[in-house]
Amino acid sequence: MQERLNLLSQAQVISEEAALCCNTVSQLLSKRLGLTSDNEQFQMAITHLARAYDRIKADSPIDKGMDPELFDDITSDPLYGTISSLNNEITEILGIAVPESENTFMLSNLLSLHYAVIEE
Repeated sequence: MQERLNLLSQAQVISEEAALCCNTVSQLLSKRLGLTSDNEQFQMAITHLARAYDRIKADSPIDKGMDPELFDDITSDPLYGTISSLNNEITEILGIAVPESENTFMLSNLLSLHYAVIEE
C-alpha cells in the first residue's frame, strides 16, 4: 500500500502528507483486520481516505454524505460499535476534524473492510 500511496503522491493525485498519514492508517488496518494491501476493498478504502484527507485539509469536504437511509443500515449493523471505535483511532492518526459528510463514507468503508475479512 505504501508504494501505491507514494505513486499517487508523485503523480500529485494526493499530497505527500496524505500519503504518509494513510500509510500509517493502512498499517493499523492491516494489523487490526488481518487484510493485506492486495485486497481490492482495502486499496479502495485507503485511496478514498487519502483523497478525503486532502479535501478536508483544503477546507473543501464533500457537501453531502451518504444517503441517510443507507447510512442507517450501517449504524444499525452489529459491527457498528467496532468500526466507530476504529474510525475514532483513524481520525486521531490523521489529526483532523472529519466532517460528518466525509465520515459517513469512512464508516461505510470500514464496515466493508470488516465484511471483506469475514469473506476471506
